[in-house]
Amino acid sequence: MLTEHPTNQPTLLRNVICPYCGIALNAGNTTKEHVVGRRFVPKGKLENQWNLIVKACGPCNNRKADLENDISAITLHPEYSDIPPGHDAGTIADAQRKAKNAISRRTKKPVKDSQENMKFSLPFGGGATIGFNFTSPPQIDEDRAFELARSQLAAFFFWLTYQTEEERGRFWREGCYLLMMARRADWGNSIMVDFADAVIEWEPRLILHTADGFYRACIRRHPTADCWSWALEWNGTTRLTGFFGDKSVAQEIVDSLRKLQMDHHDLGNGDYVRSRIEVPLDPESDNLFQA
Repeated sequence: MLTEHPTNQPTLLRNVICPYCGIALNAGNTTKEHVVGRRFVPKGKLENQWNLIVKACGPCNNRKADLENDISAITLHPEYSDIPPGHDAGTIADAQRKAKNAISRRTKKPVKDSQENMKFSLPFGGGATIGFNFTSPPQIDEDRAFELARSQLAAFFFWLTYQTEEERGRFWREGCYLLMMARRADWGNSIMVDFADAVIEWEPRLILHTADGFYRACIRRHPTADCWSWALEWNGTTRLTGFFGDKSVAQEIVDSLRKLQMDHHDLGNGDYVRSRIEVPLDPESDNLFQA
């Protein structure tokens, strides 16, 4: 089954187990769960838009809401990435409010105050040194981002494999793996581009564009193996890619991707810094969420 550009009517599952942890649901532990959190995207963007609504246990629902809180604020933060199309005045105002109220789990400060600094010095001849001071916008904790991605993907896979008679879906075999998370300014790097090209011919099982484009998802199945590729786009600024299922098949794909070209800066005494310039993606070459 290919689900592409769903209608603007939400899909509601009457599942009897939690799609995140598999626990049996009952009157005492069941909550209503929007897989694309209504507060994860800008305010109002999910009105008259498709969403997947499931039943989930309270602990899983609360944990996912906590992940969405600061990740939403950071991915909408105007300093985090290039401002994409669709960030209207209302979206910008919502982003500013979230940046003020949400606490970064990485810095323990409000997102608006969570810029990060890095300082280092390079030898400059004759015993002199030259110093560098870099300031980055608020950053997403990668482990938290992957946990949120895995939760969203688990719900989508549960839906794709849902059996109405049993009132339950399936969970993927083996693990779920993160390949890369990238900001909009770096969507054109070699790993992201090669990943999209490597899986474009796989069977598309889910191509999702919702919340006025502030949320995208794609799940494709390998032609012969029990391996699936996935991609998510959050708030027009952040993309995550990876696989679930047969790890050996996924590893073959990963090994075929070009490596990132890094510049090496020797700091002396065995210390060094590696860096590279971000690579934007030409919109006409963007095939990550293509059916």
